[in-house]
Amino acid sequence: MYNNKIFKISIIFLITSTSLLFSTEYGKKKFDIETAMVLFKISGKAKITDDINLTIDGKGKLRFKDWGVITLLEENYTKVTKGTINNISKIEILKKFENNKRYDVDFINKKTLERPMPKGSFRDNILKGLTKGGKETIAGVECDIWEGKGVKKCIYKGMPLLVEHYVLGNYYQKKAIEIKLDLKPCPPKCKLPDFPVEKFALFTTNIKTKTVKLPIELSELILHILNKINKDNIILDKITAPQKRDLLNILGENIYKKQHDLLPKYLKTMQETRVCLAKSKDSKKFDECFAPLTLIEKQMRLTSQYRIYAWSVKTQEGISNLLDDNIFTLQSKMKCIRGSKNIFDLSNCMK
Repeated sequence: MYNNKIFKISIIFLITSTSLLFSTEYGKKKFDIETAMVLFKISGKAKITDDINLTIDGKGKLRFKDWGVITLLEENYTKVTKGTINNISKIEILKKFENNKRYDVDFINKKTLERPMPKGSFRDNILKGLTKGGKETIAGVECDIWEGKGVKKCIYKGMPLLVEHYVLGNYYQKKAIEIKLDLKPCPPKCKLPDFPVEKFALFTTNIKTKTVKLPIELSELILHILNKINKDNIILDKITAPQKRDLLNILGENIYKKQHDLLPKYLKTMQETRVCLAKSKDSKKFDECFAPLTLIEKQMRLTSQYRIYAWSVKTQEGISNLLDDNIFTLQSKMKCIRGSKNIFDLSNCMK
């Protein structure tokens, strides 16, 4: 009971840690350094089902001036899902925190979303619910360890050099690999792209269902799971199989929605490619036939299964046979795919 209360206190911080990471009172400093740049390595792993594994790999950059009154955060990483479901997503994040405003760049829709920063002290917000432990050396700098249920941070002069989120064996880590202090003022490349700016509510919800739209970042998905664990009073040591499945569904929800829409398009494109190949007589026509299918394959695999290095009649026959097999297999699963409700259903369909 005592541990559960401690967990609830910790979770108050966890559910808003990302959005509050750079919150501060208007115009007040966040860090004990006037200007700096921190380069990060981003990694993570998740086992969504027995047949689906997810990994992320990439890099990040934190740059600020005026003691953090103006802060820029960049992250670029690849999220790869392998197993019964294959999926690849390129995640590009660019956020600017200036005084009492936060700006999130939407590269897909080419716009910037503006929202107010949460009120409160930066230090209090990022450390709320955490307990100070020992020290650790990150990128050659000694920092203070702060920990809570499902979270670990290492702070140096107010800067987070290590951020870890973990639950049910799944984890996210952002760890500093290089720190540059006392830089010159931020050059033009540190500015946001010239997209139109729109005001945006703090939380996005579906008006009809009143459900909160899930984030795409693994770090925030883990925090969302921790929030649900707290809300539903789930004790991890006594978690039931249905409870665990519901929580893991959160990790796979965005992947499920994408694949549920993509797989019928994938089948149709394979069929169209096969018809086109029947009329192909040379390598140029072969490449033209596969162009649409290649675009879809890039969303599913790092390397296309239809890739060839030298065209020949025999090679084309082999690819045509492979297409026939894949079309038949996916077509036989399509009824199950259309009827699936979540990542677990879809995984069973694809076995």
